[in-house]
Amino acid sequence: MKYTALIFCLWNLALFAQPEGEIEAPLQQQNVNTDENLKTKLGVKFTMGGHRFLGTAFDNSRPTYGFGAGIYNIVDLNKSKNLKLHWEMNLTFKGSKFGKTNDTSFSKISLAYLELPVYFSIELYNNPKKQPMHLLLGGQFGYLFRSSINKSYGKFGEVKTDLPFKKIDLAPAIGIRKEIGNGMSFQLCAKLGMRNIYTSVFKERTDNPSSVSNYDYRDLTPRFKDGTHSVRNMSIELSFMF
Repeated sequence: MKYTALIFCLWNLALFAQPEGEIEAPLQQQNVNTDENLKTKLGVKFTMGGHRFLGTAFDNSRPTYGFGAGIYNIVDLNKSKNLKLHWEMNLTFKGSKFGKTNDTSFSKISLAYLELPVYFSIELYNNPKKQPMHLLLGGQFGYLFRSSINKSYGKFGEVKTDLPFKKIDLAPAIGIRKEIGNGMSFQLCAKLGMRNIYTSVFKERTDNPSSVSNYDYRDLTPRFKDGTHSVRNMSIELSFMF
């Protein structure tokens, strides 16, 4: 009887002790997993850039200064955190300047894009302060929502808007991103447009002008070429990220 009571007490103790053991183990594992969890970073960025047109549509294209701002998100793709997915959404102002042909020639074309770059970010090295450098490989989608042309040297202000460039642009992109501490980093990227954004409408608005002055290009020199010619965007951008 005494042994039966002892066995009964030990059995009850085992039953009540087992759940505590089952609860402790997952909590300990959860702490381990928390240290290894994949992380994501969301921030803002400000960009300065050099831009110009490439192609045959404009004979006297020159580099111009541009700027932009946006948000970015960086997501770890593995637990060692040396491979990441990096995407951004930016508002970018770019275009091209033009050499002086005469006193009435247009001097600058300005383009405003909403851009969505996506990169694979590969860690190249890390320093003792844990401020790594990353190689960025990816591409960019851009949507043109505003454009303008400045008519002449020595005269400021837009003279024509809503230029007939193609709205969609695509570009491969390559760059580096270096972390500098306190959650900040800088980024240098080169982008070359894949699409010819020029259209035959430029020449049509010169040869068969609209009654609306904004779409009458007879007063713009040099005269625009036909649609067999091309224009591509080229950009080199330096960004500060917070």
